[in-house]
Order: sequence, then C-alpha cells, then structure tokens
Amino acid sequence: MNFGFNSNVRAGDTLFHVQTEDRGAAHPFLDTVVYQAGRVVYKRSTNYEQFAKGAYPETLQQKLHERLAQQHREVIAELEAGTLPFQAKSKDQPAAAPSAIPQQGLSLRLANPQSWFAAGNATLEIELSEGNSKRRVAGADVRASVENENQQIPCGEVLTDAQGCATLTFPMPTNMAEGSSLVVRASDGSRHGELRFKLKTKPRESVPAPASR
Repeated sequence: MNFGFNSNVRAGDTLFHVQTEDRGAAHPFLDTVVYQAGRVVYKRSTNYEQFAKGAYPETLQQKLHERLAQQHREVIAELEAGTLPFQAKSKDQPAAAPSAIPQQGLSLRLANPQSWFAAGNATLEIELSEGNSKRRVAGADVRASVENENQQIPCGEVLTDAQGCATLTFPMPTNMAEGSSLVVRASDGSRHGELRFKLKTKPRESVPAPASR
C-alpha cells in the first residue's frame, strides 16, 4: 500500500520540497525527505512493522494514512519553526538537479503568485500535475484552508478540469491567529500534494507573505 504526501514549503527566503511516503509492506517505513534545490537536507524514517502486526487489515491503511499525515505535518512545522536539524552538505558531493525529486504524489503550482490576493479576497489559480512531471491531473479534489496549531478554517473546494486546472475564490478569514498558514491540498485517490503560504496579520486586515512558487 504505497501512498504519500508532497508539499512545497517556504521557510524564510528558502523554498523546500517535503515528501512523505509509505515504503510498503516489504519495507515497512514511513519516510519523510526534505529537499532544497533538489538536494536532500533532511530525512526522517519511522518503522511501523510492530504497529502493522497488531492492526486489522481493513483498518490498517486508514491508520497508516493518519500516521503518515501526522509525520508530514510535524516535519513541516519544525521546518517552518527553524528547528529541523539539517544534514551538512558534503563539499565533494554536488547538489542534485531539481528533477532529482522522486516522481511521486501530486505537485501543485500557483499560476498567479503576484495577484492571488486583492481587497481581502483570495483567487488561487492552481495547476496540478503528477509528481514533478508536466502530466496534468484532471478530476482531483483541491481544497484551501487557513490553519494554525489549534484551528483549521475551511475556505473552498473545487475539482480540477480536463487540463488539471482549478480556481479557488474566497474571502480571507479576518480572525486568523498569528502564525497561521494558507494551505492548499490536492487529492487524487491515494496521491496527495499541498502548498503552504505563511500569512502575516494586521489589525482588521489579512496580508499574505510573499507567495511560494
């Protein structure tokens, strides 16, 4: 049962790609890998062999999916907080090209990064593809929400069209807590992907941080 999550996360001025996947019954690990410009800068693996032995087959996939999502969220939270212990870069090991990111899961791209927020409203033009390839994904579920550690505010939901495109339009919530993020998630069966944008808050007005690409 192989499934996973893919997210592009901006921490400060740096864009990271976070991928979490189930390696399957033959190699029972939940692996989270953080990439920067195609180079692996962090990896976390959780062995679930004992957990799987004690679970009913009909509920195992759901429970593994929940654990996978939790590990993915935890790594992203540590990345955004600046507490993730990055691996040191070897001087004689060249950085991999961006295409070295595994071609799995779903990749979301914001097509209007300079104009998605205006007059208190968000208009997100999303392009969805398979992994890091250019093959578009039609009929996938795309949802947006504003989230922090204690709250999740649903903002909109739509399906991608035949070209793998979707537009989400909604008023930005006015009651956001400090440190909230705008999260756009896509799901197509067992494949998942997401984009995250750190939000800044001002009295009576929501102002987005520079958009991730």
